[in-house]
Amino acid sequence: MGTNKVTPTRALRPTDMNHISVARLTLLAAALTLGFTNMVHAETKPTEEPTNPSTVPSNQPPATNGPILPTYSATNGQATGSTIEPFDPNAPPRATIPIGPNLFVGGYTSLEGETNRHYDLSSTLGKADTTLTPIFAPAFAYEPNQYLQLYVNPVLEIPLAVEEIEEKSQTTELNMNLAFLTVKNVVPGARLQVGRQRFIDSRRWLFNENMDAIRLGYQYEQFSVELSVSQLNLVQRNLLRREAEEDEEGFINYYAYADYKFGKKNHIGLFALYQDQQRLGTAQPITFGLQSGGRLFDNLKYWLQTAAVRGSDGGQRIRGEAIDVGLTQVFERAWEPSITIGYAYGTGDSNPNDHVDSRFRQSGFQGNSDKLNGVARFKYYGEVLDPRLTNLMVFTGGLGIKPFSKTSFDLVYHYYLQDHASKRIGGSDLDTDPTGLSKHIGSEVDLVVGYQGIPHLQTKFVLGYFFPGKAFSETWHDGALLASFLLRYNFY
Repeated sequence: MGTNKVTPTRALRPTDMNHISVARLTLLAAALTLGFTNMVHAETKPTEEPTNPSTVPSNQPPATNGPILPTYSATNGQATGSTIEPFDPNAPPRATIPIGPNLFVGGYTSLEGETNRHYDLSSTLGKADTTLTPIFAPAFAYEPNQYLQLYVNPVLEIPLAVEEIEEKSQTTELNMNLAFLTVKNVVPGARLQVGRQRFIDSRRWLFNENMDAIRLGYQYEQFSVELSVSQLNLVQRNLLRREAEEDEEGFINYYAYADYKFGKKNHIGLFALYQDQQRLGTAQPITFGLQSGGRLFDNLKYWLQTAAVRGSDGGQRIRGEAIDVGLTQVFERAWEPSITIGYAYGTGDSNPNDHVDSRFRQSGFQGNSDKLNGVARFKYYGEVLDPRLTNLMVFTGGLGIKPFSKTSFDLVYHYYLQDHASKRIGGSDLDTDPTGLSKHIGSEVDLVVGYQGIPHLQTKFVLGYFFPGKAFSETWHDGALLASFLLRYNFY
């Protein structure tokens, strides 16, 4: 069978686009805001009933599945506690509904929508896209005994073009998102996973990707350690696509991480990541650094990421450094207001003609997403620009409120400067590049709304606008706009 394709909706003509597009966007934002308002008013405090472990049926999965390792998902098919975790759109669904001996099912269905405008920063009518993507993601877990678990999570995505300037086909994908075998409880505190599994860290600064891997972890009280070898898409991901995906760099990743938890919610970790590029180059970077996060005081949260990258890329030596640090102060007032300040810096290369590349480079598998004090994760370097931390300084300020425990509003501001003026912004989602004559990239404002007040339902709404700076041509004075929403219903 060939690749399934969804016929895109015919694009609106440019003469009609400006007025109709703005009207659609306004209606979309108004409808979502009204929906959130109605849900907030309808939110009630759930009644928690204590569970007696002795009454749990034997056909239910265990409440926990051994120790949680540093980059392991907090669920990976397992039930979690009553703590409200920030909405993570990439988290694997739980599989807790019994359908047979030692066999459990779960999953989610979701609808994602996104519209973007003027990503070429042009004052004339530029690229405009609006897509809706229904997603169905079942999850299956088989646990024949206390030592083994098999977890499988296929994901069906059907993107639909609602509006676009350039006609292009939207391809249905059936991805093998996760498929791994876990060996646990053979040695107390140890766990081995083989297969396609999720790699994350607390702020998704290193990892936010599902990779084919062998991973060994050990946890003893507050100390944990992890070793792994991984590669992205070693086995084909899209089951509806026959051809090999040859556009990837093909890094083999050797990763080691040690973490220590102290106090109530604090941790500090050391990591080392060696990457050996197999295709599209000969880069061999090694990144090592420190991660820490938690609370300095009861209402003062902090995060710290710092790393150095060494190695070689072709005939050049790699010598880059980076730091990301910030504070969030939460006030014990009505609606739990909070204020956040942050600073991130990744070195650039002042002389591209020598044999030293002093740019910091992230792993390529990062997500750069976290929450401040809300209930929804978002891209903390900007939802519109979404850059990698290379040759860049990002100054961040944020204000947040939580009218209810499961409802949050975050208003976040970013200011961008390059370390050295360049014609590239690493990882940027923009459709144009700076001139290389100025360091001033611009600024961005994002509004992020999260809601988890209805059981099994998670929602997120994002509105972002990027203001271009002097680094771009004077004719490119219009900003880029992004609006997106996500509605997800979980069944488990």
